Amino acid sequence: MKQIIKNIYHVGDNECSVYMVDTQSDQGLVLIDAGMNLNMIKQIASHGMRFEDIQHCILTHCHIDHIGACAELSRALPGIKFYAHELDAVPIEEPGHDGRTAASWYGVKYKSIKLYEKFKTDTILSLGNYKFQCIHTPGHTPGSISILVESEGKKVLFGQDLHGPFNDSFLSNLHDYQSSMEKLLDLDTDILCEGHFGIFQPANKVRHYIEKHKSLNQP
Repeated sequence: MKQIIKNIYHVGDNECSVYMVDTQSDQGLVLIDAGMNLNMIKQIASHGMRFEDIQHCILTHCHIDHIGACAELSRALPGIKFYAHELDAVPIEEPGHDGRTAASWYGVKYKSIKLYEKFKTDTILSLGNYKFQCIHTPGHTPGSISILVESEGKKVLFGQDLHGPFNDSFLSNLHDYQSSMEKLLDLDTDILCEGHFGIFQPANKVRHYIEKHKSLNQP
């Protein structure tokens, strides 16, 4: 685990990158996605943080590499609250959607969970000292979201899987994707925390990354 900026951490990689925000309040720790293995998340204890303080998990979309550990996480922490966009809610909450979750790509079965909140529109979650701006950015999946948080005057964007891939079984839509990337470019983000290709900073590198993939993935 490493600190990206004050109170924001890269927990590690387990098929996808998992990120965490310490709200510095009674709202505890907030995960951005969960990956596929709970053991990776539990290792935060070796960095002076309590696994038991994880109270929230915001899911950027419904793919198994981002949500596979959720069922195990909910058993270990019965009070944890999960959030996602309503357009990806069905494959998250119901079994039998292996195409939508991409579980079939990994040869595993997804164990469903219940969401605490399903976003209908762009939503701001106020948790402790932080506001989590949950922005609907469809394209990769219909309910993909990106999350913007500010720390030390810098905009940190959790933009998981901005690179794709795009597939009919995911209900991907490249026209939606193009609009979503324009929305993210307008944010002028200082730091991008991506799902599989690492952390990009400063702002010009963030813009280059988004523009490159926008150009590569034309309808």
